[in-house]
Amino acid sequence: MSDEQHQQDRYGSRLAGMFGYVTPDDQARWAQQRAQNTPRVSAIRQAAQSSVDSALEFASMNVHARLDAAHRVVAQREFEESHARVIGTRRDPATRSIIETVDYEPRRGQTAVIEPDWEI
Repeated sequence: MSDEQHQQDRYGSRLAGMFGYVTPDDQARWAQQRAQNTPRVSAIRQAAQSSVDSALEFASMNVHARLDAAHRVVAQREFEESHARVIGTRRDPATRSIIETVDYEPRRGQTAVIEPDWEI
C-alpha cells in the first residue's frame, strides 16, 4: 500500500467520521478500549460488598421501625391521658346479646387539637 493511498484512506475515513459514519473497525477498537477501561472487581469483593450493603439496609430499617414504634407508644399514651374512655352497653332484645360500644371523650373540657397538614 502506497503512502498516498494510506493518506487518502485516512482522509476519507476522517471525512466520513465527521458526518457520523462509523466503520466496523472503529466499533471493534472502541469495544476493546471499553473492555480495557472497565474496572476489574473480584467475585469475593462483590459478594462482600453486597452483604455489607444488605446488612446496613437491614440495620437502618430496624432502627426506623424501633423509632416508629416508640413514637406510636408515646402518641397512644398521650391520647389515653387526654381522653376518657366511655363504655356504653345495651341489650339487643331480638338476639338477647349485650352490645358494648367504646367511646373516647376529651378530659377536663379539652378539645381535640388537629395539627395542620403542611403541604409543599
